[in-house]
Amino acid sequence: MMIKANYFDHRQSLIQSIYLDLQEGVVNVLFEGKTFPVKKARLKVAEPFEHAPCILNFSDGSHCEIHDKADQQTLLDYLNYQPSLVQRWQKQWKWALVAIVIMAAILLIAKEWGVPVLADKIAARLPTRYEQSLGTEIMKLLDNTMLNPSRLSEVRINQAKEAILRVLPAHARISIHLEVRHAPKIGANAFALPGGTIVVTDDMIRLLNGKEEGELSPEQVEELAGVLAHEIGHVEGNHGMRGLVRDAMVTVIAGSLFSDFSSVVSLATAGIVNKKFSREMETEADDYAIKRMKEVNMSPVRLANALERMEDQHKREREQDQNSSTGRQISQYMSSHPATADRVARFRAAAQ
Repeated sequence: MMIKANYFDHRQSLIQSIYLDLQEGVVNVLFEGKTFPVKKARLKVAEPFEHAPCILNFSDGSHCEIHDKADQQTLLDYLNYQPSLVQRWQKQWKWALVAIVIMAAILLIAKEWGVPVLADKIAARLPTRYEQSLGTEIMKLLDNTMLNPSRLSEVRINQAKEAILRVLPAHARISIHLEVRHAPKIGANAFALPGGTIVVTDDMIRLLNGKEEGELSPEQVEELAGVLAHEIGHVEGNHGMRGLVRDAMVTVIAGSLFSDFSSVVSLATAGIVNKKFSREMETEADDYAIKRMKEVNMSPVRLANALERMEDQHKREREQDQNSSTGRQISQYMSSHPATADRVARFRAAAQ
């Protein structure tokens, strides 16, 4: 029996066309008029995949590829190839479904009990200089893509700096500083980066103030301080690095379990299961904000008021235009947090 194949000698990427003459106990490799006998026992075929060439490995590390379906089957029959249990399962949709369910269960178990604990331990051991370096690079990237210099008056910017000074911890885990930016692409927002940088946008300050211009009232400064206390909670909880490590671990696990699927599926899976992590960290940051605001004699009601302002703005824009850019941005910001009504209730209860 003679079959055609493409030969790769494992030292270069050059494709060489050969023929395999399948004889009793020996395969004669025919190349450029010469015959090279290879014992059948020294050949090993890789697990075949549908719509892919059949790979025949030689003992010296070289291999050949057989593309013709009939030739592939001839080779498999010649080598008495027996599909593994997993391969047989893959050909039966019921067993394939069972395998997917089992893999999903493993991923969920790892996500619930394994990944958070291990990732948090890893993040805690990372030197702060790595975190600061990462935060610096992220800030540079944001300044080059999404953020612009603030367009607020110096008075308003100074009020923002005053607000964060009022809630900064006496002994922070890492140096914390505030950046105010004009960010039309992300709208009213505040967020913490790894390394201690906290960013608040012009639109967030305008939203709390309710005006395009003018100073913040003392109450509005405290509302902003509450928002920034929440972001400080993220920094103090090392949420940036913890989240990055968790995302990386879940992505690796998902990619390993679902390696036969596209990388898009793996990354999407990682994003879905990690949404709970984000909300857990938001709750931790809320707890920190409540504690810190009480320590500086500031009522948590201020943060409740700020959240209600954001929620009201979101509702108004959603009613006006479902496709509103800012509406989508605020919606995205609010969706990563626990339900606003529940948070407001917690802050008001904490102020009792």
